[in-house]
Amino acid sequence: MDPRQQPLLRRRLGVFKGMAWSLVALLVIVYAWLQLVRHGEFKQLAMQQAVKVRPIPAPRGLVLDRNGHRLVDNRRALHLVIQREDLPAKPEEVAALAEALALDPAALARKIQIYRLAGKGRPLVLKENLDEAGIAIAERVRARFSFLGVEVAPRRVYLGDELAGHVLGYVGEVDEEMMMAKPSLFRLGETIGKEGFEASGNDRLKGLDGQKRILVDQLGTEVANFGQVDAVAGRSLYLTLDAGLQKVAQEAFGDEAGSVVVLDLRDGGVLALYSSPSYDPNLFLNRLSQDMVDRYLANNVTRPMVNRATQGIYAPGSTFKLLVALAALEKGIATPQTVVYCAGKKNFYGRDFRCDKATGHGNLSMVQAIAQSCDVYFYELASRMDVDDIHATAEKYGLTERTGIDLPQEKRTRIPSRAWKRKASPRDPKWYAGETISVGIGQGAVGVTPIGLARFFALLATKGKLLTPHLFYGFRGDQSNELELAPVPPQKDTPLDPKIWAILDEGLAEVVQSGTAGANPFIREIAKIIPFSGKTGTAQVATFVDKAHYARQAKKLKDHALFAGYAPREHPQIAFAVVVENAGFGSTAAAPIAAKLVKYWFVDRLANPLPAPRGRMVDPFAPQPPEAPE
Repeated sequence: MDPRQQPLLRRRLGVFKGMAWSLVALLVIVYAWLQLVRHGEFKQLAMQQAVKVRPIPAPRGLVLDRNGHRLVDNRRALHLVIQREDLPAKPEEVAALAEALALDPAALARKIQIYRLAGKGRPLVLKENLDEAGIAIAERVRARFSFLGVEVAPRRVYLGDELAGHVLGYVGEVDEEMMMAKPSLFRLGETIGKEGFEASGNDRLKGLDGQKRILVDQLGTEVANFGQVDAVAGRSLYLTLDAGLQKVAQEAFGDEAGSVVVLDLRDGGVLALYSSPSYDPNLFLNRLSQDMVDRYLANNVTRPMVNRATQGIYAPGSTFKLLVALAALEKGIATPQTVVYCAGKKNFYGRDFRCDKATGHGNLSMVQAIAQSCDVYFYELASRMDVDDIHATAEKYGLTERTGIDLPQEKRTRIPSRAWKRKASPRDPKWYAGETISVGIGQGAVGVTPIGLARFFALLATKGKLLTPHLFYGFRGDQSNELELAPVPPQKDTPLDPKIWAILDEGLAEVVQSGTAGANPFIREIAKIIPFSGKTGTAQVATFVDKAHYARQAKKLKDHALFAGYAPREHPQIAFAVVVENAGFGSTAAAPIAAKLVKYWFVDRLANPLPAPRGRMVDPFAPQPPEAPE
């Protein structure tokens, strides 16, 4: 090599060495910066790829009747799911998945998009409550779509089938509409109560979800558990309902439509609330088929999803005569000795108003008129009053308001007044005196719910206590498994004049002893064992010319049958209201159902007597000590 070129080569080599060392130094600095300064950030990113957070659904609390019998339980179920971070993005992949699972591609694509935008929450459930065949299909599909998983989750089970469908309601997933309406309250995919007590008691029944952190490999397979926060189950609740009495109500109705309510006069607890036809809440735990939608929601004229006890509005018929009598006595329009002659009909304002007994009842006092359910007597009382007088009495004793029962969507009773007519009928706002005549026998514009009617007769039984009907009785203790009582809902005292109450009580007793209900042999038999009081009612649905014409009417045009009262007559314990749709007379259709309820409560249930008011209940499912050897 030419010696003259050596300095140049050394300079070039020095430059290359400098650049190399500079590059090494830069790499060291960058490596040190990544390891020391951004170590936590990159570790977190790496962990997000390797460690997945999986929610642990909290089981809802159990629901038990007042004696500790389970009405709602939880069972272990398997669901086919996609975790949120694994939701497929390619349309062709979504379409292939829908085809493999026999799902609607458009609906699945929309649901995946909703879940992707919803943020944190539970995984997307594709198939619920997998049985053996479903598990086999799921495993076959999972071999093709690695992002699918099978998750263990609690599932609601309603043990009484149709026994208390309207009371218990059912649960369902939070949908997009609910989440958008209350984003701070609901999470997509969360299970909440949709109807009945599941809905009204949702905050008490729902638990607190847990979560587990799992380590997964590059294929997404779970490798190890990285920590877990257990779910906290919801609190189990006792209802005031008595499952035995509820069963009697269910069997007594058979195929007839209507409702029954039985109230505990000590605190307003609902001992029975049955609406017929009922439904099985278990059917609503899965996604409804079109056949199910048609059967229960769309094309069923019997409206099985309507809770007739709290949402059915019925003309009360002659059961309303007690309020009319109360108004007349309080306002001094009539006295217990007031006698009215019934000739089978009477003319008011140029129109004949008929009594149910065409030949007439003759001269009747108030007690006799209540017992015989004489329409003419109460036409006469109504003619002496303004409709606002009747409305004011109904308002005073709570019949114009909702009862406040802890079930959703209770309807308000309808007691007409002049102000009501102006609002309800703006084209013809004038109230006509003839309309008051119909109101006097519980017809015309009058409409009450069975729960409202039961509460009114509870007020008569207690001489003026306006109770708040309720189903929530208390919590099941976490340690003791015994009832921890909930506060009693407030009640209002509206004392009845003792003299007025005595007349009404005597009239109601005579209905069963010698009046309209007393003609039924079964009712007379029960009344001999447990004397009870009540009032029959027959509410007209469609007009008819005479009884022969009525006999030819289709069933849907027949009268509604009612019976409301309390038992026993001395020191009453329960009040009740029964409505049987299109069944004819209250004495033959509704009163026997009430008698069966009275018989069960006071006779058949003697082996398990009524516990002390709001006392502690024994859990029949708790472990029992072994029997001592003989």
